[in-house]
Amino acid sequence: MSRLEVRLKAARFIVDSMLGSLARWLRMIGCDTLYAKGWHDSRILEEAESARRIIVTRDRGLFNRARKRGLDAVLVSDNIVEALALISTKYGIPLEVAPDRSRCPVCNSPLRRTAKEEVKGRVPPRVYEHYDEFWVCSGCGQVYWRGGHWRGIEETLKEARRWAEKLRARRRR
Repeated sequence: MSRLEVRLKAARFIVDSMLGSLARWLRMIGCDTLYAKGWHDSRILEEAESARRIIVTRDRGLFNRARKRGLDAVLVSDNIVEALALISTKYGIPLEVAPDRSRCPVCNSPLRRTAKEEVKGRVPPRVYEHYDEFWVCSGCGQVYWRGGHWRGIEETLKEARRWAEKLRARRRR
């Protein structure tokens, strides 16, 4: 197992209900991320403690309760770029999408590369004609490919990497 795989395996998150978009981004970059939509804070704390998950929240009260219990937690803003940069810097997670180690943004299950023939009829005909690489969620069966949206994903991650570098530079001072 590579160092990166070890870091990704160790960085298991639980994200509170205010941060659903961030949960999807963390899953795309390969982090096992539980989205606690509609959960009471006490349930989030219990799950974080029992499953050794890192709490990601915008809720200062939840963050403080987590820290008092000795749990790992990170307080983020609602800005996706800044939140990703902070998490990346704090936990050493690269800000890149590598589909072979990504998780499904919808259900958090690992993705698996699949043969093009397997997705025939499951993607629009034009997508099937123009793309050769596909990944399927091992949980919900959602099909993924590097489509036109890929540029937007890369731009967001590029900006997050710039923010992360600024954070690292501040810490070195």
